[in-house]
Amino acid sequence: MSNRAVGIDLGTTYSALAVVNQHGVPEVIANAEGERITPSVILFDGDDIVVGSYAKQAAVAYPDQVVDFVKRHMGDPDYGFSYRNEIYSPPKLSSFILEKLKHDAEVRLGHPIHEAVITVPAYFGDQQRKATLRAGEMAGLKVLKLVNEPTAAAFAYGLANAGRDMTVMVFDLGGGTFDVTLADLKGNDITVVATNGDHQLGGKDWDEALIKYISERFIEKHGVDPLEDMAAYHDLRQKCVSAKLSLTQRPKVNLFFDYNGSVLRQEITREKLESLTAHLMARCRLLTEDVLSDADRDGASVDVVLLAGGSTRMPMVRTMIQSMFEKAAATDINPDECVALGAALTAALESARLSGEKPPVDIRTHDVTSHSLGMVVFKGGHLKNSQIIRRNTRIPCERTRDDYVTSHDNQATMDLWLVQGESTAPLECNALGHFEFYGLPERPAGDTRLAVTFKYNENGIVEVECMDLNNGASLGHRLSKSAISLEDLARNNVPLHIALLLDCSGSMYGQSITEARRAAQSFISRTLDGKRTRKVSLVAFPGGLKTPATNNQNLVLDAISKLSPIGSTPMALGLAQARAALKQSTGAQKVFVVLTDGHPDDPDGAIEECHRIRRTGGRIIAVGVGRQVQQDYLRALCADASDYHHCDQAIDLEGTFINLATELSDRA
Repeated sequence: MSNRAVGIDLGTTYSALAVVNQHGVPEVIANAEGERITPSVILFDGDDIVVGSYAKQAAVAYPDQVVDFVKRHMGDPDYGFSYRNEIYSPPKLSSFILEKLKHDAEVRLGHPIHEAVITVPAYFGDQQRKATLRAGEMAGLKVLKLVNEPTAAAFAYGLANAGRDMTVMVFDLGGGTFDVTLADLKGNDITVVATNGDHQLGGKDWDEALIKYISERFIEKHGVDPLEDMAAYHDLRQKCVSAKLSLTQRPKVNLFFDYNGSVLRQEITREKLESLTAHLMARCRLLTEDVLSDADRDGASVDVVLLAGGSTRMPMVRTMIQSMFEKAAATDINPDECVALGAALTAALESARLSGEKPPVDIRTHDVTSHSLGMVVFKGGHLKNSQIIRRNTRIPCERTRDDYVTSHDNQATMDLWLVQGESTAPLECNALGHFEFYGLPERPAGDTRLAVTFKYNENGIVEVECMDLNNGASLGHRLSKSAISLEDLARNNVPLHIALLLDCSGSMYGQSITEARRAAQSFISRTLDGKRTRKVSLVAFPGGLKTPATNNQNLVLDAISKLSPIGSTPMALGLAQARAALKQSTGAQKVFVVLTDGHPDDPDGAIEECHRIRRTGGRIIAVGVGRQVQQDYLRALCADASDYHHCDQAIDLEGTFINLATELSDRA
């Protein structure tokens, strides 16, 4: 049997690595310091990066060079730790922890490690899971699978109790995250029934409550807030963590804290700690009750309550378990190590499956998704979360919807917003991103029918696929580079960029150009009046680009006042110049407003340019003035008949353009 694949519990406060030995038994591998669990703390010491106990101890002396609790920031693109003018992302920081575990285990085992299963909180969403995969890859590991931490714990417990059919509640309270999972163990199958949790709830919050209490007592006695000094904060945190740990065994402790020559001696009882953190325990209880409700079970149906995570050693946790389930929690498995042991078993199974070897144990796990997956739809005048895959659905899973159709002629792309969460309000959910499917053939509006398949893969990561039902072709997709956020959509705050194209051919001489300038200036005044999310680019044909896309109203008004009629009507060139002017307007609604009184020099070229604009999501509005204009031709430039406007006389232009400005303001 190959034992080169390892299981890693990548924890918020401590991490561990385990492997299945030659006897088929999972065991934790100690680090270079001889410790079975490694503090998930990183010290940047000059050119060296140190992970573990030394880094944790150095936090008081070098608070600006130490980073911890990285796991709470996984999936957050805005978080980074800065050192020596370099920003380290959560995946990169986590990779340093993984590299430490990997290196130390390689020394102990005597061979290189290339493959691993890494555990994640069951309540981790898509972005956190993807970030964890990236961390593993950065550490030089092929991540065979991500496994939910409670499922890994249930796996380890199931192996230790093989042959017993039971229902297990895994209560996993670690240093920074909380998960609670109900699983049925029957024969060789471990089936997760329901899961819930909070990846911003853990032992750290108990620490912070005690830190706040002690700092308030210090302020009362000495009039100074020690938390304003980062070194003092780390010193106090270490003392509070030590006090919390002591209170798991003793009814009271004395905490001594000195700062700037002032000393505080404070007695802390177990009852005091429990009163300070009762709200945290209540959150754990509520989530546990939610899992029972989701599974349609009660406490009496649970045979075993399995504890995982070091924070479950607090007596208040055991008391709550006793009151909820009328039984004591199981104590026959180490809560610090059970997740890593289960990960090692999963790693051995995955490695054996890939290599064609006989698996070391005959146990199968079946997990569920912890978040509902939905798409954002516009319904009843508001954005809604339309759920497609419900929470607690067994993974891997997929659902297909085949009721999508194109909304305008020659539509080349389709946009889709995906969210994870239970609320019907998208802004109360976690936005996964703005997906863009591309490569749709040119067809009339409504003629293209699309089927979109939404998936959770075995790692709990979201995948989407799209098929053109007209020809069976699969469409490519990408995350849109649009700067528009879901909040922008919900608050009707989408940027609007307009290209205003004015016919400046010889036939516009005299009163016509005067009325066109007046109409255009009225349009600009109403469109750009204090609207930072709107920009206008002015293009004359002939004459070319007069202003780039700008929200400087005076700049555009001045350029309009200088327009004069010359030459012929190169509309195709003007459209190409306008398209180039708005090319960088990623994420904005793009509208091209064309005013003309005559016939373009290259009608086919103008139509082709309009096709290019529409294929990239642009909208064309054509305004024809005078009785000589080819109205059917201008209608053909627009995707919708309502986007064509005609004025018999130039004097009517201003009213038309004022109406256009109002209509665009209402839509944007």
